[in-house]
Amino acid sequence: MMRVAMLGIKHLEQCLLLESRSDPHPWGRENWLRSLRDDHCLGLWKGTELLAISCYCLVLDDVSLLNIVVDADSRGQGAGRRLLTEGLEWMQQFGGARCLLEVRLSNTVARSLYSDLGFAEDGIRKNYYPLGDGYEHAVLMSADLPLGG
Repeated sequence: MMRVAMLGIKHLEQCLLLESRSDPHPWGRENWLRSLRDDHCLGLWKGTELLAISCYCLVLDDVSLLNIVVDADSRGQGAGRRLLTEGLEWMQQFGGARCLLEVRLSNTVARSLYSDLGFAEDGIRKNYYPLGDGYEHAVLMSADLPLGG
């Protein structure tokens, strides 16, 4: 049985481990410490195993999706979709009315998921994401909450 639950500082090592296995461009310890302390971070758990993480920041009624990481072995099974939809439903209780995000131009799987959920592409942020030998553009996306509403 999978469940979504809040994450805190005590989950730092699990977040770092999941991200190191699943993301070629990890956030790193300092970003995780700050986000687990200051933002709204949720985890998708199967028993004691952390399968996915999403982090949100709320400014007035805008929710920013700061990061979403899905374990490589759990991709394509709905983990990211479930965590994102439940996370945004959860953020609405704090006044979230719209979600904003950036996604790597090359991340066609994530862009497709966001589009399926009702996100529109709003523009490009040039040279936003670092790569080993340069930078990659970010696609700016947004959706009104509730999704599909």
